[in-house]
Amino acid sequence: MCCRSVGLEENVKNSFLWLAPFAPPKGFTSVPRGGMCLCAYLFLVSGGKVLLGKYAEHPAWERLAGMDSQRVKANALGWTIPSSHLKFGEDPRETARRIGEEILTLDKELVYPEPYVKTFFYEPKMAPEEKHFDVLFLFEASVGAGANVRRPPWYEALEWLDIEAVQSEPFSRQHEDVMDAWLKARARAIARP
Repeated sequence: MCCRSVGLEENVKNSFLWLAPFAPPKGFTSVPRGGMCLCAYLFLVSGGKVLLGKYAEHPAWERLAGMDSQRVKANALGWTIPSSHLKFGEDPRETARRIGEEILTLDKELVYPEPYVKTFFYEPKMAPEEKHFDVLFLFEASVGAGANVRRPPWYEALEWLDIEAVQSEPFSRQHEDVMDAWLKARARAIARP
């Protein structure tokens, strides 16, 4: 509940994202009803391709990304970007490194540049008539053309897809929106002098 629950909708609109039992009057004393997520995504690029995966039903997902088996099963058919929610107290750069080293089992020498930050504010299927707030940290890292990334057992598929055609692919977990945000940010970065 926000702002002592008086005029809830107006208070939420004018509130600050201070989440604590001791938050000031313009903060939240509990998580907003629509929820909030802080996530990092790793766009691993090689030449003109980006690495995407399809989940396998595997118990490691709970340890690796906080996903229970029901969520993994519900999102196993489409492509996903290697990603994870941030752990409590974790810097997004450490989350990106964890995605690379633990989820993708990549070499520890990979360089992770600063992220592009994107937010989404929408009505989630799990909480109709509420608003969910996502803060996303999008990292792009490059590996040499033809890099061989082995498929860990928690992925059914892990493949390099053509960046130019990737938007036509079926995605899960609303990753098509994240892919679109990354592609737009990438196009702006390439267009800069």
